[in-house]
Amino acid sequence: MACSRCQTLPLSVEARGTLLLTGAVRELIDILIGFLEVEGLAFEDAGLELRLHESNLFEFLQRVRDAKAFNVLERRGLSALLLEPGEPLSFHAFTRARTLEQWLGLLDACGLIEILETKRFVSWFQPILSATDGAVVGYESLLRGLRPDGSLMFPGEIFALAGDNDLLFQVDRQARESALRCAAAEGIASQLFVNFVPTAIYDPVHCLQSTVGWARKLGFDPGRLVFEVVETERVGDFDHLKRILDFYRSAGYRVALDDVGSGYASLNLLATLKPDIIKIDMEIVRGIDADPQRQSVFRALVGIARDLGIQVLAEGVETEAELAYVVGEGTELLQGYLFARPAPKPPEPERNGFWVDPN
Repeated sequence: MACSRCQTLPLSVEARGTLLLTGAVRELIDILIGFLEVEGLAFEDAGLELRLHESNLFEFLQRVRDAKAFNVLERRGLSALLLEPGEPLSFHAFTRARTLEQWLGLLDACGLIEILETKRFVSWFQPILSATDGAVVGYESLLRGLRPDGSLMFPGEIFALAGDNDLLFQVDRQARESALRCAAAEGIASQLFVNFVPTAIYDPVHCLQSTVGWARKLGFDPGRLVFEVVETERVGDFDHLKRILDFYRSAGYRVALDDVGSGYASLNLLATLKPDIIKIDMEIVRGIDADPQRQSVFRALVGIARDLGIQVLAEGVETEAELAYVVGEGTELLQGYLFARPAPKPPEPERNGFWVDPN
């Protein structure tokens, strides 16, 4: 059975039903009644609960925002819940209730909600190269949101809005599916790195079944899919993350940790999780050829990875000098603007003189 948490959106432009409004104290209800009367909205007064039948929550929130009717404390003390037509009021239904302050935050994220509702996520690709000869061994899938006007919403904005408005579950699920669909459409036959957010997964067996199903449907050999943990430094529950990675491995996929080396947490994860690949944070790679401190961290990570049988990928390589250093110190895989920028079609990297045999 699919998880309703990641497949349903908390706010819909189209959905109509019975809108329930309540407040922490009667005084807030009275203020709310005054607003409804001014707006000419019919309601049923049930004491500490007001009911607006045949209502659209999105339209109601727009009225609240446009009228600037409530101060911050009032918005935090008033709550709303939309019941679907014929849906009884139950304890479970209250899991969907939010304060007006929270709902208005979602209204500000309506651009992301529209992308989610219409499934307009797309994936761009950046090549990953072998440090031995510069050959392309795979691509990382990078999320983009396609707005109705054709402009793009980039990951920074997507995940900021998702994090602030409890939309990470929906974004993460659609992002994984977008990566697989777009890669299949582009005929990528090499390794594919697919990002995921561990905190957006309750139970791997349940929450990841749609992703595994898409991979099978699209004919992906599990051996060429690498599921990559993003925000490695923010992982708080190592046991939960280990269960997720174990689930992927049991299905034949490989796993990678992103941004390794930016703090202490990821170092602890290496011995505990033993990922197949670590991606050394671009902040360490940036200017590494002239920075002894970055060099020390890089060498230590490569040494630990080698001892544990983990492949090393240096990400964010932008200069010939950075390339020469990381290859000289033992990285096995490379990624960065020096070779190619992300693009909607898998780009061919610029051939680099580093691998050209002078003879």
